[in-house]
Amino acid sequence: MNLKTIILSLSLFYYSAISQNVKQDSCQLYFKEIGVKDFILGSNYSQFIKDSKSFKRKFNKESVYGIDVVTFNENIILLKEKKTVQYNLKFHSDTLMDYSFRIKAGNFRLATYYYQKVLKLLEKNNKNSFINKGGYSFMKTTKECQKNFNLEQEEGQYYISGGISYESPIWEQQFRDYMKATGQDKE
Repeated sequence: MNLKTIILSLSLFYYSAISQNVKQDSCQLYFKEIGVKDFILGSNYSQFIKDSKSFKRKFNKESVYGIDVVTFNENIILLKEKKTVQYNLKFHSDTLMDYSFRIKAGNFRLATYYYQKVLKLLEKNNKNSFINKGGYSFMKTTKECQKNFNLEQEEGQYYISGGISYESPIWEQQFRDYMKATGQDKE
């Protein structure tokens, strides 16, 4: 083999590895800077169980319309304050199809200020390109997945929330059936 062939072979391998990482990263969230776990869509339920045992994580599991809904809370320190992150993971056929989180941000006077400080932390990693300055609700939808991050209000309290979900007609129909069965479609 001559030098040109070796270089060409290595560059093809390198570029295919990079493009594969870019594709994988397009359906991933990066929230470690704020203390939120970065679960990977497509990961398997058995691995989640294994990880939960090592972290001594206690969770609840409920199965509805073929969707296994796993919920749990974890305590973190965010901006020098103790906070609880509420996680909601949805598995279908033992594959993670959707996950979301939320963190209480406070009342209407404090929540927007707190949210802006969280956005500054997230700017440091520069990986969540769908989150821009100057807003309170961000979403990005591709052929593969949908990401979101926002400040939401519920019963006088404000929450920082986010999540990611696969985009798939079969998954979407099962998810609609799940929402209807649990009465969450009327909200």
